[in-house]
Amino acid sequence: MKLFNLLFATTFLVLASCNNNKNKAAVNPDQPKTEVKKEAATDTHEHEEDKGPVTLDNGKKWKANPETLTGINKMIQLTQDGLANKMSAATLKGSLETEFQTIFDKCTMTGEAHNQLHHFLIPLKGLLEKINTNAENTIVLTEMKTYLDTFKNYFD
Repeated sequence: MKLFNLLFATTFLVLASCNNNKNKAAVNPDQPKTEVKKEAATDTHEHEEDKGPVTLDNGKKWKANPETLTGINKMIQLTQDGLANKMSAATLKGSLETEFQTIFDKCTMTGEAHNQLHHFLIPLKGLLEKINTNAENTIVLTEMKTYLDTFKNYFD
């Protein structure tokens, strides 16, 4: 559980900082701050570009970097393996979290494509949090697989 808390905190810190490192976007002082209540986390805020639904680029798909495509495809395979009971829930959750984190670690996308990727990943993070390492996860994994399958509707 401590590993998950650390991963959760790290994910929020990456979300809060990765776009700043690339675009140096201005922070809106009127934007509400969201506190993350995890052991290793510090106060952070949500970027405006992290909120909202994924949209297309004037009717066209966004270009995703190869590492993101690989990570999403691995997560799709992992959810299929989980639904087929090919691994324990704990192993599955750990593997999915690793792939999710790798997408952030290897993110080279910039601009609006990067923002749209964040729009896509935020709900996925919520689904990851629902996976219980001590329970049957068929409903969550089915929802996650269905959601991951929509990636191709927005990104190439």
